[in-house]
Amino acid sequence: MTAPIDQHNETKKDVTFRVFRFNPQVDSKPYFDDYTISVERGITVLRSLNYIKEHIDASVSFRAFCQAGICGSCGMRINGLSQLACTTQVWDVLVKSKEPGIIKIEPLRNLPLIKDLIVDMDPLVDKMKHYSNWIDSTMPEASMGQKEFLISEEEFLRYDKATDCILCASCVSECSILRANKEYVSPAVLLKSYRMNVDSRDAIHEPRLAELVKDHGVWDCTHCYRCQEACVKSIPIMDAIHGIREDAIESRGVKDTSGAKHAEAFMSDIEKKGKLIEATLPIRTNGVVWTLQNLLPMAVKMIIKHRTPPPPPLVKSAKGIKVFRELFREMTEHVKQDHKSHKK
Repeated sequence: MTAPIDQHNETKKDVTFRVFRFNPQVDSKPYFDDYTISVERGITVLRSLNYIKEHIDASVSFRAFCQAGICGSCGMRINGLSQLACTTQVWDVLVKSKEPGIIKIEPLRNLPLIKDLIVDMDPLVDKMKHYSNWIDSTMPEASMGQKEFLISEEEFLRYDKATDCILCASCVSECSILRANKEYVSPAVLLKSYRMNVDSRDAIHEPRLAELVKDHGVWDCTHCYRCQEACVKSIPIMDAIHGIREDAIESRGVKDTSGAKHAEAFMSDIEKKGKLIEATLPIRTNGVVWTLQNLLPMAVKMIIKHRTPPPPPLVKSAKGIKVFRELFREMTEHVKQDHKSHKK
């Protein structure tokens, strides 16, 4: 009887790559092709795809360039997760595969498909242009090139992590809002916008922020954290999004957009009652006219089914509300002071 082989001692195994295929010029709908090859331990998904393209099927299409996790070209969905193929080890993926010995490769989501694993990045680039994702220097043009335009180390540390973004679009692919609304700004553009806005050398902070708080902008984020979990560079994207929101409230006021009004109403309820006063939340967020035009039919249905939230006078404060209020106000003051220290 042969003793079982410990998978940790294996140096090679047969792996099936189930690759998404679609050529809009000839195919009526997408399909998958299976390619089974022998893979050694330490081989990446990208090297495996290169082998398939060079030795089995030259028609398989995908992007790749640096093969070192620097350029971001080889972003794709590997077993359902958006990753870089050049830094993803085949054997690491196999451990989590739902089907033993099979790795499913698909294109990134939320971007138009060109062919097979190649997506169109133009919509993302267009959004970067729309939200001015560059530094418009405050230095006079006549002085440019004559001296360095330095910043403090403290300021640089505020956006140091954001500069690690390689625009692989993994965060874009995993964004739940983009799946429902293609006009949404996207996590990648919000991150880039934050990086520009906190740079003291930038001259277009206000115009950029004005665009970010409009419809499909920063207030549409639902805090699902999928973008941050998918980031191949472990960038705290949500911190950047929160930073833009704080900046918007501080510089433009809490009545600037419906999102800001919603945040103000939310915080006010929590401080007063320790819970939301849902009955009036839509009115305080979008006004009476908007609420009647958009929510009246739903409100009627809720009344018929006896599922309406209680009116404000009947909303009782949460238990321990006095202690909670003290903690809440202390926390709020701490956040304000912390934000001021960062602005200096």
